[in-house]
Amino acid sequence: MKFKMVNTAMPLRGLQVLAMLSSLLVMGCSAEAPPLTQQTVYPVKLMTLEQAQSGTLKQYPGSVSASDHSELSFRVGGELTELAVKAGDTVEKGEVVARLDDRDARTRLENARSNFNLAQATFERMRISLERQAISQARFDEAEAEYLSARAQLASAEDQLSYTVLKAPFDGVISRVPVDAFQVVSAQQAIAELQRPGSIDVSFQMPEQQVRRLQPQRSRNVRANGNTIAWVQFPELPDKRYAASYKEHDSNASQGSLSYEVTVTLPEPEDITVLSGMSATVLLDYGTLAGESAPSWLIPTAALVTPDAEPDTSVVWRYVAAADDGNGDNTGRVEPVDVEPGKKMNDGVLVRGELSPGDRIVVAGAHRMNRDRSVRPWEKEGGL
Repeated sequence: MKFKMVNTAMPLRGLQVLAMLSSLLVMGCSAEAPPLTQQTVYPVKLMTLEQAQSGTLKQYPGSVSASDHSELSFRVGGELTELAVKAGDTVEKGEVVARLDDRDARTRLENARSNFNLAQATFERMRISLERQAISQARFDEAEAEYLSARAQLASAEDQLSYTVLKAPFDGVISRVPVDAFQVVSAQQAIAELQRPGSIDVSFQMPEQQVRRLQPQRSRNVRANGNTIAWVQFPELPDKRYAASYKEHDSNASQGSLSYEVTVTLPEPEDITVLSGMSATVLLDYGTLAGESAPSWLIPTAALVTPDAEPDTSVVWRYVAAADDGNGDNTGRVEPVDVEPGKKMNDGVLVRGELSPGDRIVVAGAHRMNRDRSVRPWEKEGGL
């Protein structure tokens, strides 16, 4: 009898399918893995508010002059035989700046010395003769007068010779030299301008209607206290400001105009050469001098935001640091501060609002902020 063998083993492909189904069943029964969480702390660039301007900053073109300067000139005229300096030179007190042709002065001095020697000798003889009663008192008086006159003429001739040499009256820097060597110059004609290092003045013209609003007492107080109410910019460094204090303003209008000259003063910058006659731009806190009390803050334009839900409102985002927990984490939050935009400036916009010195506001990415958003101050890393 023959028996037929039946293969009851499951095919290999079937076993693989069964294993896959078992794995899926086990995975379906296990707990779902938690989704990845999105980072919620945003790095932001901040700026610190320093000092409010009590009113609107007004901008004026100005010119530089030395706070302590002198126009050097000869007391006598003549041919300029030596010009020992040029603009930018540093000189010390007593150093020769220029010389005139002194031949005529030396000739006059020799004549004056001869006349003096003769008058002095005559006076001595007359004095001895008077003691011996050989001459009258009147003759002695004449000799004495001639002697005193000759002595004065000699001193004058010596002075005239000294006037042909121009020396620096103090240590300083030559800011300009408006003449050339061998030029014939007149008495009191400017030969060079010498300025003392340390501070500079910047003068500008203020219109009459603005001068009328200045309060004299506030101006005196600002000048006495040396308050910073102006900032000066130079063309070479347009993005940098130099703090200045109010010095004075003229009481008479400038010739040919209805404006008055106002002067502010500041320490001489160390990172740029500034000489008399150079141009500058003055940003003046006019409100302080005029008595306007509403404070204004100059902020970058990017820091000013108009919320979509309130198109008639402008805000800045102020950083509020979290309590220090000792782990070095400087994460904080932001809060909106309503502000009133003012005049636009070259480097920002003036705003008024409930802000204070020391407040830190978001200046980059402000349009992405919302109330109580967690942020971290962005700090520039080395090499970036």
